[in-house]
Amino acid sequence: MPRSATSKDDTSVRFVYAIIAFVAGLALLGLGIHQLTAETEETHVIETEGSEDAPFTVITNDVIDAEAGREEFTIEAEGEYLIAVGRTYDIEAWLDDAAHNRITGIEDSEDPGQSSRITAEYIDGETDVPDPTDSDLWVSVETAEGEMPYRWDTPDEEGDWALLIYREDDQAAPAAITATETVTYSHTGGVALLISGSLVILLALGLFYWAVGAPRRKKEAAAAAAASSAPATDVKGAEVAEPSESATPADDDATQEFVPAWTTPLVETGQQETVEDTPIHAEDDDAETPQDDDTSEVPAHAVTESSAQDHDDHDQDDDHDDEDIDPMDAPDTSTPATQENSEKLSGWAQGLRDRLGGGKSPFAVVLAVLVALASGMGLAGPAHADEDEDGTDADSEQTDEDTPEQDEALEEDEDSDVELDDPADVDAEDLQDEEGTQEEPGVEGEVPSEGYSVLLGSQLENIMEDIAQAVEAGDEERDTELLEDRVAGDALGYRELAYRNYDLAETSMPAPIGTEVLSAAVTGDAEFPRQAVVIVEHPDTEVPQVLIIEQASARENYKLVHTAMMAPGTEFPAFSAEQGGVSTISPGDAEDSGTPASALQGVSRWFVDEDHDFGDQMAESVYIDALHEYHDELTEAADDTEIEFDNPEVDLENASALELPDGTVVVAGSFDMTMEMSPIGDGDTIFLEHDLVVEIVGTDWTTFPTRITSREFVVLHIPPEDSEEEAVLVGVDNLISDASINTPEWFDDY
Repeated sequence: MPRSATSKDDTSVRFVYAIIAFVAGLALLGLGIHQLTAETEETHVIETEGSEDAPFTVITNDVIDAEAGREEFTIEAEGEYLIAVGRTYDIEAWLDDAAHNRITGIEDSEDPGQSSRITAEYIDGETDVPDPTDSDLWVSVETAEGEMPYRWDTPDEEGDWALLIYREDDQAAPAAITATETVTYSHTGGVALLISGSLVILLALGLFYWAVGAPRRKKEAAAAAAASSAPATDVKGAEVAEPSESATPADDDATQEFVPAWTTPLVETGQQETVEDTPIHAEDDDAETPQDDDTSEVPAHAVTESSAQDHDDHDQDDDHDDEDIDPMDAPDTSTPATQENSEKLSGWAQGLRDRLGGGKSPFAVVLAVLVALASGMGLAGPAHADEDEDGTDADSEQTDEDTPEQDEALEEDEDSDVELDDPADVDAEDLQDEEGTQEEPGVEGEVPSEGYSVLLGSQLENIMEDIAQAVEAGDEERDTELLEDRVAGDALGYRELAYRNYDLAETSMPAPIGTEVLSAAVTGDAEFPRQAVVIVEHPDTEVPQVLIIEQASARENYKLVHTAMMAPGTEFPAFSAEQGGVSTISPGDAEDSGTPASALQGVSRWFVDEDHDFGDQMAESVYIDALHEYHDELTEAADDTEIEFDNPEVDLENASALELPDGTVVVAGSFDMTMEMSPIGDGDTIFLEHDLVVEIVGTDWTTFPTRITSREFVVLHIPPEDSEEEAVLVGVDNLISDASINTPEWFDDY
């Protein structure tokens, strides 16, 4: 078959292949775009399974999955019901053995076409339980009615939170919730189709380019063959030198079929083709060079045989490539610089790049844009290539890295914010007079946080409001029964004595309980009892109050168990209610050195004996100095009376102790201090000038031994055992609790 017919058929076949590949690429692109724009999400309604009728329902945050878009659910119910928000362990502690449903989470479906399910577990137990509405464990309680959408919003990020759903009058609580689940189908298939379509279109364009360039290459080969059929002459008509003897002649038939690699191209006079930048290979042994040294110009026919052979070899290779070599398998003929830039490419991509002139042609630029587009489509997924696994932009991470100077400035700003924003942060210098003596009690610098407490600040505020209201009602009626829901222990005993004394002699009523919290150290242990030491202030009192509150069990509320006025000239660290690091400890045995109970015992002895050894462990106290001075004055003024003080007895049964984050201990308790007055001689008279004592004993004078007992309520701040710091009396208060006259049996009474 003639060569021209075969070449024409090959060109046509290449055009057909290019068109087919282009159409196939467009089809793949269309399918990919269709998949990316098609509906890829389905929404299912998830329902609760496994619940039964019970008075309570617990919903934990296990049903919430922000990453899956599940932050809301709907409570399915009819009528009114209540929703209490609390920590999970608080709800579990309150429920104890009560029957309830616990919604445990969402069980995902293995079939994307089927919805998941919300799992619930019924826990059998008691159905006759108290109303939990007024419990201090809850952060909030709200009333709802009917179907209610609920968006999960916890009070803070510390710990696990849950909902307690119930109805009044022991009715069955709503136990069904529903949520929506969105199933998203992957875009991977669509992205893969886009990439595949783009690559197939690139292949089609390459085939088209190769087919378009084939006639030009054939024309160049034909011109080279025609030039080799006539003797070459120089510009002056001289014949070009004959081929070297080393060249192998071919027969006429072969010459008509192809151009031998050794044939020197014909250069006609006046029609010379310009060869641009053709290098002269001086190292070629077969090259024919001019012999005339006087010739200033190089004749046009003086092209070396090696250059001519290289040129024909290139043409013959092009002819051979037209017939036998796939356009994607072309050898690397790029320059060294281009080849170095092409090392990152491989296979057909490097061959295609070389065919396109190393990326310098306009067609190559278009292909580069298409390749970039295809690469961009391939990277368009859920996570970008320039992001870390956690979705943080690497550039932003580098930008966000602050210098040490910036970090230090930020820390200073944060510290200043804390000092300005914390109302409990009272500077101790404000409590000092010009001579440096502290005149009023207060709170000092904030202690660093360790963990978190069992109470939020809002919970503590509500508790203090409830306690203050209960005490106010009891004080108004002087009825201790009104106190019992919120007052117990030493605090209840203090109010009982105060009410009695007022009824007997109209003595001063105790100070009302303040609600403005200056400092609060709350225990962080979930176990019971839970305690807190709270420094509060009331607008009607001149000094703050030191209070100890306690929650004995989950179904009991916090009660005020210790109360005292802050001792003059003392300070207490400023704690935040939520910072934690506080634990309840046992007061221990008064006979064991280093225990809180022994500190109470020691300070009680120091009250009645200013020379007691425990005084060396105590910081200077304005209150105790004044007490000792009062005792000395009584002794000096009583010429006919001997005054003695018995060793006090500490009420350890009601004592409380808390360890603070800095290792110090706050211990609160009470003891009875008894003063015994005895006449020195027979007939010496003791005059009783205190109205309350007179009302208790029934006389204002006596000649018999008399005992007056006062109840002392104290709060101590004790340093760690190995510390060189001194213990501080931070709170103190007292009331006369009893008085008696030791009359003989024959005495008829006053």
